[in-house]
Amino acid sequence: MTSAAHALLRGSLLIVLLAGGMVWTSCDLASGGSTAILNANSTFPPTVRHRFEYAGEDVVEGDVAVQSEVQSDDLDAILSRNGFRRRDVINARVDSVEIINLDSSLREADVFLGTDAEGPLIAQIVSFPDDASSVVDDTSTPVLEAVRNDEVRTLYGRFGLESAGDGAVQAKVYYRLEVEGV
Repeated sequence: MTSAAHALLRGSLLIVLLAGGMVWTSCDLASGGSTAILNANSTFPPTVRHRFEYAGEDVVEGDVAVQSEVQSDDLDAILSRNGFRRRDVINARVDSVEIINLDSSLREADVFLGTDAEGPLIAQIVSFPDDASSVVDDTSTPVLEAVRNDEVRTLYGRFGLESAGDGAVQAKVYYRLEVEGV
C-alpha cells in the first residue's frame, strides 16, 4: 500500500470515527433530557377540584378554617392517566387557583397546599367582589417538594365570611408539572 493510500485510509477512518462520535453524542444528549410538560392544555390536565364545607357553629367571629375534600381525580390519578408517577415529577408549580363561592358569603380566602397553614400558600384573595361567583389567583407558586412528598391530597382553607351559617367553597387548582421518562 502506498503512502497516499495509507493517508486516504487514515483520513477515511478519522471521518468515520468523528461522524460516529457525533451521532452517538447527539443521541445520548437527546435521550438524557426526555421531559414533558403537563398543564391545563394537556389531554389529561393536572387540575384538581376541592370542596370545603363548614357548619355555622364552626364560624368564629366571621372566620372559619377547614380542610378540603377532593371532588375530582387526585394528582396521582391524573399522573397515572398521563403515564407517570410522582417520582417522575422534576418540577412542579401551581399556576393558578380558582376560588368559587358556592353558597357562602365569602369575603376573603387563604388556601394552603396540605393539611394546615404550614403548607405552601397557593391562593390569597383579599377581597371577594360582591357580584362575582369566582375569583382566580394566578400567582405561580413552586410546589415540587409538596408534590414529591405526597402532601397534595388536601387543601387547608381559611375563609373570612360576611355572615355565619353553613357554607361551601370550591377551589380548582391548576398545576404545571414537568415530568421525565418520556
